[in-house]
Amino acid sequence: MTRRYEMTARAKAREQTREAILDAAIELFVDTWYDEVTIADVAATAGVSSQTVVNHFGSKIGLYVAGLAERFAPAVRAQRAEAVPGDVESIVRTAVRDYERTGEGTWRLLALAERMPELLPIIEDGHRSHRDWVETIFAAEIERRPDEQDRFGDLLVVVLNVGTWRSLRREQGLSQEATTEYLVTLVGALLK
Repeated sequence: MTRRYEMTARAKAREQTREAILDAAIELFVDTWYDEVTIADVAATAGVSSQTVVNHFGSKIGLYVAGLAERFAPAVRAQRAEAVPGDVESIVRTAVRDYERTGEGTWRLLALAERMPELLPIIEDGHRSHRDWVETIFAAEIERRPDEQDRFGDLLVVVLNVGTWRSLRREQGLSQEATTEYLVTLVGALLK
């Protein structure tokens, strides 16, 4: 009985350590370029040794990919699930709230993927997830256009893309509210 308890306690401690490392990694990577974060930084933030981080994730890129797959992507999907299908304002506000939290990190990830092919599956999954969300949330509107469903879906995907948000927020210098209004206008124009 003691041996089983020890193994269960050890497995639980290992899982808690892994979760602490992922929490630390997300905290550090979300606001910083990948190149600026070290395994030692993650280890210090998590309160473990660098070797412990390596033992759990193999490498910095392994940790980064695990953080994206296990924490970042599910959080984005959960937030986007709050949008009301067909309600343009709800959909746009949901997307903008998401991008206000994750947009710069996503933008850095897209730039990083150009140099690190290991990230391409994550990028492809993100594109697929965004398209699926747009097609689901606007399903009724897309179905009303049988002759141009693909084109219409493509346009909605682009309008609600992180790049469009970033252009309005960073390049044009618009506020969050003004960005939301612009995107509502763009989506509304597509729906007419």
